[in-house]
Amino acid sequence: MSQNDTCIYDGEDTKFKIDYESNTYNIYQFLNNHPGGVNYVKPYESKDVAQPMRRYDHSKAAYYLLKEYQQGGRKKDEDDLERLVDWNKPMLSQVGKLGTKYSEWVISPVDRRLRLFDSDLLEYLTITPWYVVPMIWIPIIIYLAVIGTKKYIHITKDASPFIPVVLSISEGIVLWTLIEYSLHRWVFHMEPSGKSKSMIYFHFAIHGLHHKVPFDSRRLVFPPFPAAIITFTIYKLTSLFFCDSTHLLVIAGGLLGKSSSICIDNLSQVPIIHT
Repeated sequence: MSQNDTCIYDGEDTKFKIDYESNTYNIYQFLNNHPGGVNYVKPYESKDVAQPMRRYDHSKAAYYLLKEYQQGGRKKDEDDLERLVDWNKPMLSQVGKLGTKYSEWVISPVDRRLRLFDSDLLEYLTITPWYVVPMIWIPIIIYLAVIGTKKYIHITKDASPFIPVVLSISEGIVLWTLIEYSLHRWVFHMEPSGKSKSMIYFHFAIHGLHHKVPFDSRRLVFPPFPAAIITFTIYKLTSLFFCDSTHLLVIAGGLLGKSSSICIDNLSQVPIIHT
């Protein structure tokens, strides 16, 4: 049995066991990912959690995720959607065949690392720890803000550019907020019918994988390479609507809003430890 077919966190020195419906689960790896923080889970070590899970109204996804940690390995029964794919192979090439099962499969989380492409180069370009985002984008934001300010002064001859510059950057932040909401509302959270393989591939690549492997820290943020392509496209489109004197400042504001939202989102997912 391969590593991806079973619970991979069952070492002797990494155990935190709970019981649920006559089965034992080692949830050690999940402790720091629990939404309420590790201290909410600690009192239930070596205890049956059936009643607490029902009491706190856990979702269907939570019960599905629990199967990942079953002692002796995940049972591949008829209800296990993971039998539909091979976790030892790149996933993007497989999701299209799921058809109408895709929508249910993609919102049924697992605690594993996911390989997206067979190509090592493409795979490398899609793996992005969250801290890479500020490392890459902050220097670009500063550069655009400085160049944009100089360009604004050069074009407008404004001797007091502070307020217009701040307003233009703020305009970019608002613009990004609207774009981000629209993407999440109508693109990222759409439900492919299952009839179009292309739509399944597209949905999984841009957002679906975040639902499937929510604890894969390498895939929590949108990779810089495709983000740069999208940013360039937005840059070209916005040049049609914003004047030349403030365009770069608006783009700087948009990138600032994007980077800030990613950092805040990741910080908000850090479990709260009560002492």
